[in-house]
Amino acid sequence: MKFADKECLLGVDTIPSQGYILLCSTGAKESLTAYGKVLGVSNFPSLTNTGGNLEIESGIGEVIDQVNYSDIWYKSAEKSEGGWSLERIDPMNVAWQNPNWTSSKDSLGGTPGKINSSYSFNADEKSPDLEQLYTISERVLHLCFSEPIKNNEALNVNNYKLSSDISFPEKVFQMDTEGKEYELIFRMDFIGNQKYELQFSKKLTDLANNPLQINNYEFWMPVLAEKGDIVINELLFNPYPGGVDYLELWNVSDNIIDLSTLQIASRDENYNLSDVFNITKNQELIRAKQFVLLTVDSANICENYYTCNPSAIHVMSKMPSFNDHEGRVVLLCGEAMLDDFAYTENMHFQLLNSLEGVALERIDPNKDVNNISNWQSAAQNIGFGTPGLINSSYQNVIEIEKDVSLSSKLFTPDNDGIDDKLFINFKLDDNSYLVNIRIYNSIGKEIRALASNVYLAKEDQLAWDGLDSENNRLPIGVYLLYIEIFNTKGDVKIYKKPCVIGGNFN
Repeated sequence: MKFADKECLLGVDTIPSQGYILLCSTGAKESLTAYGKVLGVSNFPSLTNTGGNLEIESGIGEVIDQVNYSDIWYKSAEKSEGGWSLERIDPMNVAWQNPNWTSSKDSLGGTPGKINSSYSFNADEKSPDLEQLYTISERVLHLCFSEPIKNNEALNVNNYKLSSDISFPEKVFQMDTEGKEYELIFRMDFIGNQKYELQFSKKLTDLANNPLQINNYEFWMPVLAEKGDIVINELLFNPYPGGVDYLELWNVSDNIIDLSTLQIASRDENYNLSDVFNITKNQELIRAKQFVLLTVDSANICENYYTCNPSAIHVMSKMPSFNDHEGRVVLLCGEAMLDDFAYTENMHFQLLNSLEGVALERIDPNKDVNNISNWQSAAQNIGFGTPGLINSSYQNVIEIEKDVSLSSKLFTPDNDGIDDKLFINFKLDDNSYLVNIRIYNSIGKEIRALASNVYLAKEDQLAWDGLDSENNRLPIGVYLLYIEIFNTKGDVKIYKKPCVIGGNFN
């Protein structure tokens, strides 16, 4: 007999056909003899009140019967306090787990040595399901069934086949005591980003001979994420009162990425990584172009944001605490740094009455995460957040004209998610240039110095939010951008770009 990590020999004895035998410690044998045949066992294990795995094995180590019991099975607070036994409802139902167990109905608290008080017909007629199927490594596949599978068939390599050149596994190993988890070892590597189909033989059945309901299952081989594959796309760091933070990631690549290989973190005052958390322990795949929304409370997010996509939410038991005013969010894949975002509340739309509950959205996932012009408050008309969905401020990558160009001639800075900013695009010969930008109204008055001696990359972008130098909303009308780019060689170029601030007149 085995319980948890303890094992004891039962000794020599017999059980008559349709008969009973009581197993107990040698010290308790005398008190149980009134109830029938008793076998006292040396080193009888102490059965814990909350639950555990109890097995009866043959002399050669084969599991004859087993139960992984739990005090939840009592379904009675009074009985779970003690003094009551758990009874098997149908002894002919060889399933090793609930719902074939319940608390005794006998007034004595149990029925030792006789038919169970809860005895009734309760056959296992439900087919087993495959609950988990994922790769452990390039050659190892993990299976987890909803209930134990007959061991002799589950360990037979001929009962599994891949729809590929790899074909049958070389070996099968049982990974748990119940017979629900197995690992298949193949002779050739799975190829990253490739879909496979695993076919099961109809010989695979549960202990009541019920076959699998579905015999074909698909799985994918993920690849390790590299920088640029998956990005920080949206962040709520100042939630509504009683709300929670969220972080949205976007797989912008064509790769399939395993979420369990990723971590999120923040940084301390010395710029060192802190509060590093694995996103999940179990494999969870992020498909190409798919979003994943990380939070500690999915119900809270769905309640506060009507645009929420529940299927994209992954709940973490704990994640970094994002400061309401400024901080850093780091996305890691082991030692590799995938994204490192320094946020501040000043990146929000300046005319918002309150920043509580307003998410910051990345405009273009392919541009620098720390370009301030690449972030914007989520639009008011969609509820100030798009958790798990395309951002309200998202813009497709457009081909930038040579030297200096504007994203449009008309923009409407009203935080509705449509043309809220005017982007000034630069496509230069090299990265040696600096820029000054002054903005004038229709009567020639300077209303804002947008940039002063700002270094530019070879391809770069700055943004104007339509406000003046004191963060006041400007009236509808025509404005002129006076753009001066220069370098240390003495090269100077001047551009005058007109634009229009539009909006509603009411």
